[in-house]
Amino acid sequence: MDFIDLAPITLQHTPLGTRQQTPKLHDWQLDWETLAALIHDNHDVIAVVQAGLAEDWLNTQGTIWDDQLGYYRYPNDNREPDDTVFWAASTWATPTILVTFHNELAKSFACYKNGRDPDFHYLGHRP
Repeated sequence: MDFIDLAPITLQHTPLGTRQQTPKLHDWQLDWETLAALIHDNHDVIAVVQAGLAEDWLNTQGTIWDDQLGYYRYPNDNREPDDTVFWAASTWATPTILVTFHNELAKSFACYKNGRDPDFHYLGHRP
């Protein structure tokens, strides 16, 4: 899997206080299989991978992998708060990853499939 296989996407922000019920446009969830393949095949050039929703990035993103710790153990779990809370599914926004490379360049990519599962599916080996 290479980055050219993913569609670049622009990250946006929905200011607090302007949230309204959004119409259902789709059922999209983060594509864990694609994400795992991307990290596996490119881990030597990646520093950090974050996930969230492109249309409201600042309120929905969190770190899920980095080159120091590997996969974070409990994203979306308040047992170990470590900046890993993120949204992985949406009926109106696009599940997205932000990849920061070792050269400090950062690029965002849409990374989703049809589905409604918002739960984290662990991609690495638990210690």
